Amino acid sequence: MFAWNAALRFALVIALVPLLSGGGCVVTVDPLDGNGDGTGPSEYTTTVTITSGGADTDSVTVRIVNGVSTTLDPEIYVSEEAVIDPAELFVPARKYEAFGVGNRGLLGDLDTDSFTLECAAVRVIGTRGGLFGDDLENPDGVGQQRILSLDASFSCGDTIIFTFSR
Repeated sequence: MFAWNAALRFALVIALVPLLSGGGCVVTVDPLDGNGDGTGPSEYTTTVTITSGGADTDSVTVRIVNGVSTTLDPEIYVSEEAVIDPAELFVPARKYEAFGVGNRGLLGDLDTDSFTLECAAVRVIGTRGGLFGDDLENPDGVGQQRILSLDASFSCGDTIIFTFSR
């Protein structure tokens, strides 16, 4: 019984910290399975953290973090309209590449970059999981697919952080 009460108190304190600090809210989406498609574990992970409370409520900031010692294509896709099927989002015309090395959507070893999107231009944003390796035509591995929708997953003014790690 004592352990249950201690766990309940700890959970309550953790839940109240964002409210008491007066800051924004942070939501983290962790991988549920290995590859995001139910095929089993992967040595690569794709995590999303959303921080709310930005000053500019007309845009969304996206930060990409390459947590591995190899080249990363984070495979970021953006849609101005709502999409229901992931196949509608993950089409070449919606791939966003205006960041990274040479504005080609690639990040080097342990590199980070960010970009800002006007809220009118982003209804859905996602990653296929990212391609890891120095030969992206034959990658060492992939992370998990993540799809976020405006108003359901994030809001204007938020910062979305995609972290790709091993």
